[in-house]
Amino acid sequence: MTMRKRNHLVILLGAAVFVFTAPSLGRSDSLFRLFPEAQLNGFYGDNIPLRTTNEIGDFGSTMVFGFYLDYTSAARYTSLHYDTFVQLFTHQTRLDRAGQGQFVDFRDDENISPTTRAHFNEVFYRDATAVTTVTTSDQSPQFNSVLALLLLANDQASVSQFEAQLQHDWTERWSSELSLHQTTFFNNNNNGNVSDDSFAQGVTTATDYHFSSRFSLGLGYRFYDWRFTFPGRPGEEAHWPFARFTWQAWKNLYFSGLAGVVVSHTQGQGDQVDVGGLGNIEYRFRQGTVNVSGGQEPSLTSAFGTVGNIRGVRGNVLYYITPRLTASAGASFYNASGTGFNGEFVSWGVGASQRVNKWLSVNTRFIQIRSNDNTSGQFLPSGVQSGEWAVGDYYIVGLAVSFEAFRWSWR
Repeated sequence: MTMRKRNHLVILLGAAVFVFTAPSLGRSDSLFRLFPEAQLNGFYGDNIPLRTTNEIGDFGSTMVFGFYLDYTSAARYTSLHYDTFVQLFTHQTRLDRAGQGQFVDFRDDENISPTTRAHFNEVFYRDATAVTTVTTSDQSPQFNSVLALLLLANDQASVSQFEAQLQHDWTERWSSELSLHQTTFFNNNNNGNVSDDSFAQGVTTATDYHFSSRFSLGLGYRFYDWRFTFPGRPGEEAHWPFARFTWQAWKNLYFSGLAGVVVSHTQGQGDQVDVGGLGNIEYRFRQGTVNVSGGQEPSLTSAFGTVGNIRGVRGNVLYYITPRLTASAGASFYNASGTGFNGEFVSWGVGASQRVNKWLSVNTRFIQIRSNDNTSGQFLPSGVQSGEWAVGDYYIVGLAVSFEAFRWSWR
């Protein structure tokens, strides 16, 4: 299992090197930059690791070391973000880890022609603990659904997400897109020759008509396919035709959403019909932004091979008190319901960040996470009881360092 995840990381980094070194389609100025980065956090958590009984509080620190590099030209923007983690505790030293977890985020945006664009993205969390995810992730505390499932797994899983998207403007009014998605959960506790990994693949296609620069309507179709390596677990698939829209109601207020009927099929068990829908609202004002998104969609409902519906909502507020001082608040809620599993996840938090200069920033945050798993005991970590809430509060003070170490431009 470890070798497979290492090979996945090597392939990802190799692909990134190829994209960075491949010739650009444009002949204008090109720019390559490298930013080393580090993040140091001190924290107190009152329930580490997250349990429903016999909670233990502890002081600790998390450290992040890595780099960010990007390449810019008229035809391409490509970036690679790599981090590795260290976590140390005052009393529970058995939980100390260094260099065992990695985060990789690779992005590539291509202007193939004036009317055609391509986008690629790969995100890989390997062996990142709940403490590291809570205290270091830029998704905290308004976690997305994938990280919510990762936190529900409670240090027992790694995750990889890949997306490829192709967009084309047929005319000024008509546009289409085609995208491929894959999400893979690797069970970190595999023993012997029996694995329990979960694979979700999907294809989405849609065509939109733009009535104006502020409003569009479209129709689309999304196909899901789920497969599992655990013996005897049937594969599943779902078909989701939908209608969608985007609407800029005012200068700074944006709405988008999609809705349709989902037809799901499980091997040997027949079909099920449900409703799916997703929506997003964003408001931008002079000193900040407000964003709320949510809905219901078919998905993996746990990192251990169950499929059903995820219902959830997440939102955050950023307020720029001064050009250097930013206050933030965020929250998320998810209910994941599938065959043999039902889980709920809640998170919320507040914080403030001060940029001291162009390479140093300091921050302080409070984050609470709550999780409730209803599943068989084989997937529950020690100290977690099915059907009971586990609650953890985190008080965090940290600093982040990032600076431009190398710049190379050419024509």
